Amino acid sequence: MRKWSKSLILSLFIISMLFPLIPFSVKAQSTIPTFTVGACGPAPIGSWDGISFAATTGDYFRYNALEGLFELPYGAESGDYDNLVPVLATSWTIHARPDEMNAKGFMNYGGVDYMDVVLRENVKFHDGSDFNATVCKWNLDRLMYTLGNINFCIGGSTEVDSAVTTNRPIYWLSVSDWLPYATASWNVANFRGPYYGGGYYLNEYPGFGYSSAADSPYGLNRFPRFTNITILDNKQSGGTVRVYFNDWGTGPQYLSNAWVKFISMDSYKDYFDVPIMGYGDVPKFPQNNATSPFPGHLIGTGPYMFDNFTLDQGTMTRFDDWWNASAQQAKGWHMLPKVAVVTFSHDTTGYAARTTALVTGDIDFAYDHSWEPLGYSDIATASNLDYIDMGQENYGEVIVLNCVDETYLRYWYDIGFNLSQPVGSPYTYPILSSTNIKEVNGTLKPTNGVDRAFRKALSYAFDYDTYLALYNGRVERSGGLVASTHEYYDPSVPLPTRDLTIARQTLLDDPVWGAVCLAHGLTSTTDDWNTVATTNPIYTFEDHYDDAHLESYQLLISALEDIGCAIAATKDTSGTYPAILAGTLPLLSCDGFAIKPYHSRIDDLGFIQAYYQSTGIIERTPTDATFPFQNYTRYIADYNSYPYAFPYKAGSNMGFTYNATCDNLIAKLWFQNSTGKQQYYSELADWAQNYQYPMLYLGNDLTGRAVDKDWDTAWHWILVQHFDLVKYSPTAPGIPGFSVGLVLFASVIASIGIAYILMKKKKIL
Repeated sequence: MRKWSKSLILSLFIISMLFPLIPFSVKAQSTIPTFTVGACGPAPIGSWDGISFAATTGDYFRYNALEGLFELPYGAESGDYDNLVPVLATSWTIHARPDEMNAKGFMNYGGVDYMDVVLRENVKFHDGSDFNATVCKWNLDRLMYTLGNINFCIGGSTEVDSAVTTNRPIYWLSVSDWLPYATASWNVANFRGPYYGGGYYLNEYPGFGYSSAADSPYGLNRFPRFTNITILDNKQSGGTVRVYFNDWGTGPQYLSNAWVKFISMDSYKDYFDVPIMGYGDVPKFPQNNATSPFPGHLIGTGPYMFDNFTLDQGTMTRFDDWWNASAQQAKGWHMLPKVAVVTFSHDTTGYAARTTALVTGDIDFAYDHSWEPLGYSDIATASNLDYIDMGQENYGEVIVLNCVDETYLRYWYDIGFNLSQPVGSPYTYPILSSTNIKEVNGTLKPTNGVDRAFRKALSYAFDYDTYLALYNGRVERSGGLVASTHEYYDPSVPLPTRDLTIARQTLLDDPVWGAVCLAHGLTSTTDDWNTVATTNPIYTFEDHYDDAHLESYQLLISALEDIGCAIAATKDTSGTYPAILAGTLPLLSCDGFAIKPYHSRIDDLGFIQAYYQSTGIIERTPTDATFPFQNYTRYIADYNSYPYAFPYKAGSNMGFTYNATCDNLIAKLWFQNSTGKQQYYSELADWAQNYQYPMLYLGNDLTGRAVDKDWDTAWHWILVQHFDLVKYSPTAPGIPGFSVGLVLFASVIASIGIAYILMKKKKIL
């Protein structure tokens, strides 16, 4: 017995001494550290005000400090309004327009006349003021009033004017766009001014060099998306408003949290007609401090309050009076006292630094997107990180092909138009003359270019499988016109795949290209097309590329060689295509360029229209048309709502298609029920993928988020991470075969056992 006692004492003593040395990381639950997000982007990081908003890394602050009426959750199956989730609204009633035949001869379905919105009660802004019907109306009126430049309120600053006019076409729509689809009860011609229904006034000044109000997109050719906002029930907190719409059926979409976010009327009462710029970096709108007359940035109703942003880091503090705090905190959410957002440079150096910061624990969270990628292998193997796959991202890589046989745009540039230095007013162009013809080797540039036959051939020559393999499973093949995750994606519509027989036979069978191939000794699909490409190419393809598209650029070279072509390329070293109007190969006169356009999984039609529909055209007759080729009588005007500016703006008829079939299908989609939308999306996809070939549809990256294992993150909304859905949950690395509870129990027993034996030995017990 004595021998056993000595052994027990020794064993229990060793357990009690070694337990504190076991490498568990036990962190105090009572102290929640700052949650640090890493993002890639420039500093300053843009503007947050809805009037002057531009998407930047500042969205992390915007989407956590400001809230809207309702939102589509991340998992919504479609854009139907039944899928909206309440935020600052608790309920709403949509009053439909009657289904009616329009002037074009087809039925308009799904119209929304007005919407009654019941506002949430007991909602406070960060400054303590109440959210109610008066504040709701003030915010919506402010948006429409300032974007409409009513009473010249935008102030003349180039920076402000640019920001406001960029957002204006979202809420002030082109009469010419919508007039052809008028019905008996809905006719935008009746919305012409000077007063637009509800009292919104769009001034008639020509503006920005226009010769008349009729030519100006800022004059009488626009009408407001919202007619007016009427208060039905005014309370100190909450209430009910009625929002009347001028557009046919998308008004509620533009009231959602993604577009309209509410700011404090109390704090910003002096800024009703003043766009707010920056996050403290614009002198007129400094950081919140005691000496500044500006009240501070992002004073909203959201779960976190904006503190400041300096150099490359900004912080936010939990809003304890948030209307949803109790419900969220009962589930363990909305507990973070502080959040920081650190920005890294938007280049390969910054991407690598952000990955390293995650692995070393300097930051806790980062998204993995194609435009701000993480080092996936480093993240996946890091013991302190979890990687959560979020499926296919909304940006998909394409190589845009200039549809020269359907457009006059290339002809424009070949005769020497210089859009960077227009003659006369800012939005007019030089008179054509023989003195501004651009010559290539003494003659006009050949006009065959990348016509439809060539675009089809190239679409079937590209090696999509190799392209996908280069990304090690992190890219999926494009869905074509829309992403394969889109609500109206039709998998039965084929997409070109690599088939050199089809590619080469397409050129051989074409009247123009067949003769070109014959002149270069190519008469069969099995001829040595690659040798011809390197010795006597049938065409030299002019291309733009940058570091973000190196993989597709290399495969484009191979695809062109496989159809007997060479390549002349301009590399953009800054990632923004600065040679867009000038240089050796001006972007808009070249044959192709790579880009990643955005296509939402739901509500994508606005982007489809921006990328594919013809821009507005105003006929003009040149006074000096003495060329050895046909007279040119048209120019593209800043005229339509989508796109809203010249083709050098991002997302403006990127393939330069100018095709009536495409335009008509897009127009019909705005007025359809779900059955019609499926039909016309499929027809549009078939037109793009099997007739027009305006782009090489390559792939969509898989996206995800990397999170330190000490944190749990939920995902509910479509856009950026909401910090109220982050939970501090520190983990301890385990020992194989051991249980923390068991070892703790053994330690306690060890201590008691040692004490018992010693007391027994001393006869205390």
